[in-house]
Amino acid sequence: MKKILLTILILAAGQISFASCSQSCVAPYELTSGFSRFVSKATGQNFIAEKVGESLVKKAIKKDITSGKIDVNLKSFSTRDLKAGKFKSLEITGKNVEVDGVYITYFNTKTLCDFNYVIQYKNGDVFVKEDIPVSASAIISEEDLNNTMNSSDYKRLVNDINNIGGTLNLFQIVSTSVKFKNGKMYYIMKYALPFVRKPQEIVISADLCIHNGEIILANTELVNNNIKLDVNNFSKILNYINPLDFSAKILENKNARFNVQNINISGDKISINGTITVLKDKD
Repeated sequence: MKKILLTILILAAGQISFASCSQSCVAPYELTSGFSRFVSKATGQNFIAEKVGESLVKKAIKKDITSGKIDVNLKSFSTRDLKAGKFKSLEITGKNVEVDGVYITYFNTKTLCDFNYVIQYKNGDVFVKEDIPVSASAIISEEDLNNTMNSSDYKRLVNDINNIGGTLNLFQIVSTSVKFKNGKMYYIMKYALPFVRKPQEIVISADLCIHNGEIILANTELVNNNIKLDVNNFSKILNYINPLDFSAKILENKNARFNVQNINISGDKISINGTITVLKDKD
């Protein structure tokens, strides 16, 4: 089953101006008659259908998250159209959410077209009739990122590095954490060296940049200069275990295109915004 609701779910916030998505949107088709839509709205049936739809969406999302508050705003054409999977817009907002070990203070996603068409079959399978462009924004705090780095999946990435280091008798990463200061991210890594009893600490500062729609750590510098290490080599390791890239990986889906457009550090929080396009299924 394609988890379309989770795919639509995350990554968006901050003040962003999106270009017109008219090239990605299709005109509404196969809707009920204008009279039927008027009756559905006038009698309040459409309003009730929207509320029922919002409740179902929220219930489906909560199956895929560990914790957090979810709000849903669904706008439909009519009761019959909504039952057929055709709706005007869907907006989902989350606060203090945990998804698969990834922590996010706030996110907001909203469909960008005024016609969306999705069919869900009785067996639970979802069929997307038309591409669904979605604006996406998120706020991730320093605490969020450190909690994410304590997840079992992230530690598995660190163990990949340790396995290589252990084989070559180089080093073992003992612990990792991050801090935000003056618009930069500081990655703090404690590591053990062969024949050295006390773990060593390295602190690397990095700018958060966007490259080909992905978050990368750039302009890395070694802060504790008393340690003689090749910062370029550590920069490669750092991007392999980049916790922000790891957080964004929960959006990866062969049925969706995810593109980060802006990222900014302010105080102890990072704001990220971009777009997700849920691709239509082939007939």
